[in-house]
Amino acid sequence: MQLSLRRIVHLVVCALAFVVPASAQDAASPGADAVRLQHLRAVIAHHDELYFKKAAPEITDAEYDALKRELRTLEQRLLSDDREKPESAPLGDDRTGAFATARHVVPVLGLEKSHSETDLKKFLGKIARTLGDEEVLYIVEPKYDGLSISVTYENGRLTRAVTRGNGREGDDVTANLLECAEVPATLSVKHGEAPTRVELRGEVFMRHAEFERLNAARREAGEEPFAHPRNVAVGTLKSTDASERAGRKLEVVFYGWGAWTPAVSAPASQRELLERLAEWELPRPEWARAAVGFAAAWREVKIVEAARPKLGFPIDGAVVKVDSAAQREKLGDAENTQNWAVAYKFEPERAETRLRAITLQIGRTGVLTPVAEVEPVKLGGATIRRVSLHNRDEIARRDLRVGDFVTVEKAGEIIPVITEANLSRRSADAAPFAFPADCPSCGTALAAEAGQAAVRCSNRDCPAQVRRRLEHFASAECANLKGFGPGMIDKLVASDMLREPADFFRLEQRALEKVVGERTAAKLLAAVPPAKRQEAWRLVLGSGIAEIGPAGAKAIVNHFPSIGALARATRGEVLDGARSRVPGLSDDAAQGLVAFLENRECREALERLGASVGVD
Repeated sequence: MQLSLRRIVHLVVCALAFVVPASAQDAASPGADAVRLQHLRAVIAHHDELYFKKAAPEITDAEYDALKRELRTLEQRLLSDDREKPESAPLGDDRTGAFATARHVVPVLGLEKSHSETDLKKFLGKIARTLGDEEVLYIVEPKYDGLSISVTYENGRLTRAVTRGNGREGDDVTANLLECAEVPATLSVKHGEAPTRVELRGEVFMRHAEFERLNAARREAGEEPFAHPRNVAVGTLKSTDASERAGRKLEVVFYGWGAWTPAVSAPASQRELLERLAEWELPRPEWARAAVGFAAAWREVKIVEAARPKLGFPIDGAVVKVDSAAQREKLGDAENTQNWAVAYKFEPERAETRLRAITLQIGRTGVLTPVAEVEPVKLGGATIRRVSLHNRDEIARRDLRVGDFVTVEKAGEIIPVITEANLSRRSADAAPFAFPADCPSCGTALAAEAGQAAVRCSNRDCPAQVRRRLEHFASAECANLKGFGPGMIDKLVASDMLREPADFFRLEQRALEKVVGERTAAKLLAAVPPAKRQEAWRLVLGSGIAEIGPAGAKAIVNHFPSIGALARATRGEVLDGARSRVPGLSDDAAQGLVAFLENRECREALERLGASVGVD
């Protein structure tokens, strides 16, 4: 796993959010609090985008929840006027813009999170106080780690499937769900009649066995394995590419309801819902246990946690919910969460394994990222073989040495990290890791900019950088060149057939056949015409301009009439002093664009790309 310098810096900034002493926060001036409030909103929006839309979180769930709690505290303290508060404390928004949107009849609410026995006891205690002398029966279920879905059946027929979106409306993914997941299109009604309309709440997920099967196929094809089953489940359900969805098996589990017509036929309890689901032959939680009172509920939560490695599907906690629908009605809902249900988040899974080697990955911008090669270990349904160590300083800080026994955990159930070395098992001859002075790919002297942890190779012609830039251009987010994975790109670079993005569009059948064979050559060439028709901003994004992400690439394309015109742009057309002249493009991004265009090789490569795709 490789982290860009920009991402590393962002992680450091976010990490600093957690080390501000409480006393310092309490003593902060109103002005400082207001600045912090805006910063938190921006950081949370960034992480919502990564988690809900890209399934690629950078921080753990616990860190994210801490940011949300701090934001809530600041809003309550600073924004006494309701008009100053946001309309709602955002749940995140998984809508991508690639699907029609559909409105939920009953809004989809989130769950309050608890991370400790004390947190859970406090939440259930509030329920008990609200209900007074009434006995409270709880149902404890696994918290599936996938994508929330709301599926509507009308008169027994599935009519639509909508993601949670922003809670009020989401993406209509009906066709994709029916294609990829084993969800009945009709209810099996054995007694009475099906409801006129019912919104069933659930989760789309991928089992560990299916995840391992897909990753084995990707490794065989020389492609980078997926990081986590949730990534694949979200990516598959939200994919607009039928070939990408083909052969991937998703599953659905239902565990709640929204609208139910007629209302008099709605379940009186969670147990009754589970019975209805079983009668209709719909998938329901494989583990659902009843408990009276906190002590019994806590016991069931710990049982679910202990069973987690054997369940065969990804979970990141347990959900404790009030069984009785009547009691739920009395408890009501908060603005965006239910007052009758809470999610207890498990600690990350951990395992000890041996550090076999530390290798160096060279990114497309020349940054060297050390990677720990470890003896394979299972965590969260995935087999961990490689763990990013981020930078040179991280190795020294943790004093990691080849041969050490190290603890690996899944941060946020997604990102594998090494938390520590077991010093009691360290070999007497284990030596500190020596970071090389020269680039292992091209031999150029390595350098680190003042005040930065990242070590960089400055040679743009470095073979490793060339490969990484081509991988970036061919990726799904950019040109989406199917079949051009890392292994294939390495082979074509070694054969002098690829060096820059424009080369993808100059490949010839006969030359390709000599390297990869007739059938593979035909498949690769079939991916080229669709790449030419990609939106221009994706090709600009794929060009690897520093500081330019999707939003910046779109701003550039909106301002310049063609890629060729962009390649011919002058400093004065992009910058007014240090300020951007391009609407929607930040000053830093504009400066990155100018630096790119003032590099003759970069400018000429961009011109050739424009000519190759016919937008010069």
